[in-house]
Amino acid sequence: LPEKGLVTILGESGSGKTTLLNVIGGLDNFDSGELIIDGKKITKNNVDNVRNLSIGYIFQDYKLLDDLTVFDNVALSLKICGLTNTEEIKKRVDYVLNVLGLYRFRNRKASNLSGGERQRVGIGRAIVKNPKIVICDEPTGNLDSRNSVEIMNIIKAISRERLVILVTHETTLADFYSDRIIKIVDGKIVSDLLKEEWIKQRNRETWLILNQN
Repeated sequence: LPEKGLVTILGESGSGKTTLLNVIGGLDNFDSGELIIDGKKITKNNVDNVRNLSIGYIFQDYKLLDDLTVFDNVALSLKICGLTNTEEIKKRVDYVLNVLGLYRFRNRKASNLSGGERQRVGIGRAIVKNPKIVICDEPTGNLDSRNSVEIMNIIKAISRERLVILVTHETTLADFYSDRIIKIVDGKIVSDLLKEEWIKQRNRETWLILNQN
């Protein structure tokens, strides 16, 4: 995978896309093959360290700690990485919250946020440690259309500076935002195309359907 850009893993529910994502992110084990991140072969001995330092996660159901404030939810990511300097943590978290339009909510508990706000906190937690890879598992699955567009625009902007791997079953998201689309059916990769070729293939499929009718 490239060092930056938005790579989408596209497939229906049960196709295996989230399993593949979790393997890439070091959350699930695998039976064969190798996982190499930034030139390092990932093993049971180093997976936790690589995951904590190099990978940020954005989940469909947010995975926030509702009793903590927005600030503390984002700061937790840095503390897990071993950062203890209070001023440095404050500097990084405040910067991310400003970028995401969340600074005014910094002292509000996560339980008192809307869905779109909660997902922004999830994004903040993922990027505050400046990871090389951001993994997104159906990040708009619980959001309305307006919030979905806002969140995807943020994710697209993140992908201009680092690798973002997005899992979705929504073809329209893949069409519009992706730089590369990997399609999975029944646990197997059936196509792996850059956006231009993906759109050409989609147009050909549409043309065939229309002419069959």
